[in-house]
Amino acid sequence: MKDLSTFFVKDNLDEIVFSNRNKAYGAYALRNEYSSQLTKALFVGVAFFASVAVIPLIVSAFSSDVITDNGQDYGPYILDPVEEIPEIVKVTPASSVPVKVKMVESTIYTPVRDVKKNKPLPTDDDKKDAALSSETSPGEATTLTVAPPAIKVGPPTVAPPIAPPVRVEDPNIILDPKSVDVSADFKGGINAFREKVAQNFDTESVDKTGMVSGVITFVVEKDGSISNLKVTGSSSEFNSEAERTVKAIKTKWTPAQLKGKAVRSSFRMPISMKIE
Repeated sequence: MKDLSTFFVKDNLDEIVFSNRNKAYGAYALRNEYSSQLTKALFVGVAFFASVAVIPLIVSAFSSDVITDNGQDYGPYILDPVEEIPEIVKVTPASSVPVKVKMVESTIYTPVRDVKKNKPLPTDDDKKDAALSSETSPGEATTLTVAPPAIKVGPPTVAPPIAPPVRVEDPNIILDPKSVDVSADFKGGINAFREKVAQNFDTESVDKTGMVSGVITFVVEKDGSISNLKVTGSSSEFNSEAERTVKAIKTKWTPAQLKGKAVRSSFRMPISMKIE
C-alpha cells in the first residue's frame, strides 16, 4: 500500500490542486516560488536593519573627542563683580520699661518727732540735672523738676455694665382686657349695662322685623368715660339706635388697672334684639 504522507508534501499538494488544469497559469508558478521568495525577503530585511544599526557606530569611530585650541589664547578671564546683598537690619522693638532718671532727695523736710541722724545731705553734683524725689538715686540726666511716677501694671479695668434704658410706657395706649390686671367694669356689672341699653332702645326706629344683631365697641378712659364708640351690624338703623342708646347712658365705668394705675382699655359687647 502506498504511503499517504507523500501526498501532503507541498509539491504533491500543488500537483493535486492543479491536476488536469493549465499549469502555465500564474498561480501555479507563484505557489511553487513562494517559499524561495519569502526566504530571500527575510535575508534582505535582516541585512537592511543591520546596516542601519551599524552606521552610527561607524560614524562615531571616525569622530575625534580631542578639542584643539588652534593657537588661540582664552585667558585670563575677568569676572563681573558679584552684587553684594545688603545686610538685613533687625529692628528691635522699643522697650516699654520707663527710663530711669537721675533723682535727688528733696531738701524740704516735714517736721517729725524723731530726727534721722547721720544721713548725708545731697551735694551739688547730686542736684545737677536731677529730679526731686524722696530719695537720691543714680540715673540719666533730666530736666524734670519732679521724678515721674512709677508705672504700675495691674489687671485691666473692667467697665461697669450699662443698665438697659428704662422703658417708658405710653400713657395713652389702649390695652386689651386680657393684658391688664383688673378689667374695666360697669356699676352693677355687665348685665346692668345690657339692661340699660335694652330699656332705652327704641325699636320703632328700626324698619325691620325679626332677630337683629350687632357688635358694640368703645374705649373706657381713665376717668371712666367712654370714647371711640362704634356699632357694626347688618342693619344701619339698628346700629344708629344702639349707638344713640349707649351715648345716652350717663353712668361712668370703673376704668381698668395695670400695676395699680388706671389705664385706657378697649371693650367689646355683642347685642341682639327681636323686633316685632
